[in-house]
Amino acid sequence: MKPLYHRFNFEGSSSFGLRQVVEPYFYNRWHYHPEFEITWVQKGTGTRLVGDHVEAFESGELILLGSNVPHLWRSDEAYFHPDNAELCSSLSIHFAEDFAGKEFTQLPETKPLRDLFQKAQYGLKVTGVTKEQIQKRMLEFTGQDDLYRLLGLMDILRILALSKELTPLASVGYTVPVDGNDTERLAKIYHYTFTHFAQKITLEEIAEEVALNPHSFCRYFKSRVRKTYTQFLSEVRIGQACKVLISGDLPIAQVCYESGYANFSHFNRHFKRITGLTPVEYRRAYQKE
Repeated sequence: MKPLYHRFNFEGSSSFGLRQVVEPYFYNRWHYHPEFEITWVQKGTGTRLVGDHVEAFESGELILLGSNVPHLWRSDEAYFHPDNAELCSSLSIHFAEDFAGKEFTQLPETKPLRDLFQKAQYGLKVTGVTKEQIQKRMLEFTGQDDLYRLLGLMDILRILALSKELTPLASVGYTVPVDGNDTERLAKIYHYTFTHFAQKITLEEIAEEVALNPHSFCRYFKSRVRKTYTQFLSEVRIGQACKVLISGDLPIAQVCYESGYANFSHFNRHFKRITGLTPVEYRRAYQKE
């Protein structure tokens, strides 16, 4: 699974793109592109990867991505089943940093935009009232003329630039991979992890996927992702556990085993370290909300 470099060709004379996706599952390739991206997941669940950040996603989330930030929305395995009747849907806006002209972004009045674009290099999760305002404006784009959409995008960026409801995703020390071999190797690691996390994964197995010995693999992964592979695997598994906990009433012991843990106390310890709550507390908090 090689991460793809994407370049969006906007239709006609448009300075940005609006894309509606309705598919059995989301585009499952790790990729990046020079355009900024605002994505609203209208329907679907799975695991989201932005830079070195991994987290479960669900319907309704809104994400702003900066230029060339590698990302992936990996739909849950159920969406890949031949008998699956559920569809995933999303609405995205793609635009270049200078879509309104290079001079525009250098105006004194657009400093909040420059600050927003800088923060977007780590990926930003949009929440609260801000998320509702942006989603409403994105829906209003449908059927409108180009000038209306352009002014709408300006308003969206103004709201984002002034909002306090933006949460960074990738770590501050994260840097975008620029080496093709690096991104291809990481893509193989991510793909293998997402498809095998419910099983036991040894360092020997995952290292063999990218033609490294275990010691070299551990050193390589930590230098690129800024965390150990064990930490990354735990985040993927706990993300899956969170989704199962809030989507049904399965016994917690069963959630533990279906998330790839063979030891219940080990599962509890990892769950609390990552979420700050025990599995029981997490389920209760979500039900109360």
